[in-house]
Amino acid sequence: MKIGQAAKKFAVPVTSIYYYIKHGLLVPPVSRGQYVFDEKTLSDLEWLLTLKQMEFPLEVIHRILSLRRISGLMPQEDRDELRKMFAEQDRALEEKIETLTHAQQLLRSSLSLLGAGDCEIVDTGVPLKMLRLLACPVCGGELRAQNASMDSRYIFEAEMNCRCGYSARIQNGILLTQNRNTSFYDKPDTIRELYRDLPSATLSLFERSYHWLGECLTKAGTSGKVMWESYVNAWFFLHNHTELLLDGTELIVTDKFPETLLAYKEVIDRCGRGLDILYIADAGTAPPIKKKCVDITVDFFATNEHNFYHDDFWPDYMSVYLKDGGLAAGVYFYFDGGERSMKNLLRSYPEASRNNFSSRFFRKELRSNYKLLSQFDCGFSTDSGANLGLGFHEKGDKLHLLAYEAVKEKQKNCR
Repeated sequence: MKIGQAAKKFAVPVTSIYYYIKHGLLVPPVSRGQYVFDEKTLSDLEWLLTLKQMEFPLEVIHRILSLRRISGLMPQEDRDELRKMFAEQDRALEEKIETLTHAQQLLRSSLSLLGAGDCEIVDTGVPLKMLRLLACPVCGGELRAQNASMDSRYIFEAEMNCRCGYSARIQNGILLTQNRNTSFYDKPDTIRELYRDLPSATLSLFERSYHWLGECLTKAGTSGKVMWESYVNAWFFLHNHTELLLDGTELIVTDKFPETLLAYKEVIDRCGRGLDILYIADAGTAPPIKKKCVDITVDFFATNEHNFYHDDFWPDYMSVYLKDGGLAAGVYFYFDGGERSMKNLLRSYPEASRNNFSSRFFRKELRSNYKLLSQFDCGFSTDSGANLGLGFHEKGDKLHLLAYEAVKEKQKNCR
């Protein structure tokens, strides 16, 4: 839908919509130089107009929209934060009750909807159909389940053993290896502190990258594909884009922290879809996944996150598990200049690579195992605020988001 059609649909001036776009309240995708109002953007516009009727200031509306974009309001903490904002506005309306009766009714209706219960919870575990994707990282042999607690679709608890002596276990529906985090500079972020204090303008930049990455995966097609997203303690793109997980899609999710995986698993289970997701807690670079079994890898900040604690290139490790011709899609963060920010980073994270946040490093290393198909510079932020994830970003330094898609080249091998 074009901008004029959207304006007519919601009876709002085109100039107002351009204002919302300019200030980051709406972030429609662009096709051939024109804004395209897809379902997500129309939903944002509809909610924006509803919040305006509730007399929220535009800066608060921007925050609410950003909160929904980054988490889908699925974590309980975000729902509580939104309820708190709604309740504060209700008190303000009480003071203007004679002139704002209609807005107050809208707000209370929205509060009621927000307080409604979640969907029916579907408890998931390790999908039985995805056991074929597991392999011993030592000898490549089969992992066999023993003493399992399971139903017809999932394994919830089990011991996993290989004949060579390698062992792992399934606990709370998550496969736990013996590779545990040893860094003193990282911790599980189960309440999503990483994004909570990011400025709305920066989150709007993220939304542009979400558009591009989502369109890339839609074009590639995910039905019947095995996908893999890693380092989700930093960012987990697909948890807020589960509409990309179609019938037949199988998703592997890996991270070093079982606490983070469990938190995300509980959120996704509340959606009630019963998705085929294999959660693996492993702090190493060789998870128990069969080589060349993955069709698509998703890297939203994962390469950057790897370089907080290692000097080498994470996509090289992922290429071992990616099929020849498989797709690697993601978003890489880099500084244009950024010497002050890098000094802050190395001071806060002594294990970090000096090549982190370097577009030159990323492009050079990517050529080792991949052929770049396309890329899109989503723009830059000069202020990431004071938060856990990007607190080292010095105000004024340009932090770019580079979206990319590449294919694994058959003749190349991981270092």
